[in-house]
Amino acid sequence: PLKEWIKSAGITRRITFHTMRHSFATLLAANGVDILTISRMLTHKSVINTQIYAKVVDERAREASQVISLK
Repeated sequence: PLKEWIKSAGITRRITFHTMRHSFATLLAANGVDILTISRMLTHKSVINTQIYAKVVDERAREASQVISLK
């Protein structure tokens, strides 16, 4: 079904299962799901492997905080 979803969404770049898995985990983290739950859902052996998704969310939070100017 992945190929059909990609096609129906009009996406032309190459999307793999791993890309979808990464997007899924990043969206979970961005929506407040705790890192341990994400790690278990992805069946990572160590939560250390899952921390990359938390870093993506942290980066987005830093960027968002820079939008506001106190001047």
